[in-house]
Amino acid sequence: MLPFLKKNPAPLPRAESALPVIAPIGADVDTRPFRVTDPHYIAMALQALADDGDLVCLYPSAGEAFLSGRITEVRPQAGELLIEVKGALAPQPEPGSVLLVSMPLGIALQFRASGRWADAAPGAPLQLVAALPDQIVHLQRRRFPRLETPLGQPFRAEFMLYGESFSMGVDDVSIGGLGLRSSAHEGRLLMPSQQLRRVRVELGHGASPLVVDLEVRSRRAFRSFLAGEQLHFGCSFMDLTPADHEALQLRLGRLDAERTRAAPPRLG
Repeated sequence: MLPFLKKNPAPLPRAESALPVIAPIGADVDTRPFRVTDPHYIAMALQALADDGDLVCLYPSAGEAFLSGRITEVRPQAGELLIEVKGALAPQPEPGSVLLVSMPLGIALQFRASGRWADAAPGAPLQLVAALPDQIVHLQRRRFPRLETPLGQPFRAEFMLYGESFSMGVDDVSIGGLGLRSSAHEGRLLMPSQQLRRVRVELGHGASPLVVDLEVRSRRAFRSFLAGEQLHFGCSFMDLTPADHEALQLRLGRLDAERTRAAPPRLG
């Protein structure tokens, strides 16, 4: 689901004068299809920024000039992350609510968090301790925007492959395809370009299952804090019937409405 999670070698340090300005997402952009609310994926996204050394621009809500930095540590159990701020020295006024914007792989990622300065000696580089956000905005470059599936509802894909039966969780869904999640062992047989026939897809409470053909387009390994080694598969639909296409559009509309009610817009 999230292309910016692809790991790249950490970039070489750049001169402070070369650090670019990353502007916030425009207020006129409808960010509803691009909100990520799953805590696991949020932690993964921020850890990817830390691992790759991506630049983060910080915009305090009090109106001070923006600051630049990089995430140095993500602490999911403590519910916080640590950001080293470039070119800022103690003492500084407490930043309070901060808008953080990054551009991993050229894709805008934005979230708001409350922050405080870590204890530092006068003249020492500043570090910001920020609360992990409950949602991020990720302007993914997909042909079809994908919606995350809500927790507590049956979103699963069941199919047969090589004489074995499989049942995988559906992490996200769009009019163009699905994101499937499995353990490393269960997903060992699935590879990009593989075609899955007659997949029975459950799309939550109140929705009739769809039976569709899928093509595996991507495969990505990640580690879950609770479930261990996992695999994520990006799959596209193959030749949806008009009836299935209409049913999927209706379900996506309901999902978007449910998510909007549960998490009203907070980011600008």
